[in-house]
Amino acid sequence: MTCTEGWSSCNGFFLLILSLLAIAFNLTPLIADYVEDGRLFVSPISCYEWWLPGLVGGGLLVLPAVSMTLAARKKGSCNSRGGMLASALLSVFSIIGAVYCTIISLFAVAKGPLICETGSNELSSCDYTLANLSSNSFKELRFDLAWLLNTTCLPRVDPAITAAQGIIHERDLSIELNEDTQKIIHITVFVALAIIGLVEALVAISQAVAGLFGFICGTSKRRQSQYA
Repeated sequence: MTCTEGWSSCNGFFLLILSLLAIAFNLTPLIADYVEDGRLFVSPISCYEWWLPGLVGGGLLVLPAVSMTLAARKKGSCNSRGGMLASALLSVFSIIGAVYCTIISLFAVAKGPLICETGSNELSSCDYTLANLSSNSFKELRFDLAWLLNTTCLPRVDPAITAAQGIIHERDLSIELNEDTQKIIHITVFVALAIIGLVEALVAISQAVAGLFGFICGTSKRRQSQYA
């Protein structure tokens, strides 16, 4: 086994573990939504969980490079110059997916959960237009985590006035009771996804370089004679 083959094997295992972690973290708030009220697409913890940064960006877009990279370890047609070149090209998709995962997660960390961003936990409050991800929007982000440090994101209401007017909304009461839990899930999930996306991008770049070296220099002679 040449150094590029060993290099690719390590990259493949790292990308596999990272992609599975990304998928698991992205599923966490979705499962929490369902457990809370038994419905999806109704009361998300964050709008950004439905941008699927871990499932698509850090997961599905990374897996093709993982499969080709790990296949290059075996005695088959993938362990050749062509296979190494294919792994390098597929790594480009991994880089794109990892960058997407990181960017979406950074937006989520800066803006906080939906109840802190809009004061509601209704999916209808989410804006899924690409304008939300523009460079100007990114420049306006604040990473001071005020939404996390503040006691509550909800407006304070005088209990006496509320009781007098008879305005007690069960939905708002439910939001308030679950606010701390939603904050913890949100910060944990999206900080983890941002880190995973960044590491995936670095490993994918490493694999692109390894694949190009493998294509230029060739694979091990024993396998090269059979499959190159």
